[in-house]
Amino acid sequence: MAKNHKMHLLPLVVIGMFAGVSVQADTWSSIPDAAKSASKASSEAQEAPVDLNSAAGSYANQLLFSEIELLKQELQKLQSKVEEQSYELNKLKNEQKERYLDLDRRVGLLLSSGVKAPQLNSDVQGKSNYDTAFELMKGRKLDEAVVAFKEFLQLHPKSSLVVNGYYWLGQIYYKQANLDEARKAFLIVKNQFPDHAKAADSRYKLGVVLHRLGDDVQAKSLLQAVVKQYGDSASARFASKYLKENFPLAR
Repeated sequence: MAKNHKMHLLPLVVIGMFAGVSVQADTWSSIPDAAKSASKASSEAQEAPVDLNSAAGSYANQLLFSEIELLKQELQKLQSKVEEQSYELNKLKNEQKERYLDLDRRVGLLLSSGVKAPQLNSDVQGKSNYDTAFELMKGRKLDEAVVAFKEFLQLHPKSSLVVNGYYWLGQIYYKQANLDEARKAFLIVKNQFPDHAKAADSRYKLGVVLHRLGDDVQAKSLLQAVVKQYGDSASARFASKYLKENFPLAR
């Protein structure tokens, strides 16, 4: 009986063994495929490495391009400043030329009318001090010229050259962009010596200074007065030109 029982169990064991083999085969059969996939991915990753040198070169090119653009902008600013300064220099040269022409015209009128041109008297009070200051100004030693003119004005307040002293002092301050001191000097000539030969140009320069200081109302009024009162002078022509350039609606 026991022997028959074992005989019945034998097919089941054999079937179980084959089934185990089948399951084991199914379980391990996928392992080679997975290994192949991983190996393939690793191989592809190795075949396409990141080009670090190319990335660094691209970044360096971008930096270089940015620096070039900044340099271009700075160059444009410098060119603009040079052009502006050249314009101002030419403007000053033209004004000086017109003053000389105007002076020559006046001297010519005096000579043709038989009136003797005024001569500078070597005995004029403080003339040596004045000449020293004037020579310093001509030599572009402006700071020293300011000190010398102030000394002249303080030592010789009654000299016939006092008006000239204030006028040139105003011109120096204007050139140094010390507009408030320039305003004071030109204002003295305008208010205290209205009939002097330097009055017209002092009024014109005072109008320019006031405009640069932001007092457009006073500047415009003063420049218009120069044009009206000194219509045949270089100062009036300068004032008219300045009005057109800076007050286009001025009448």
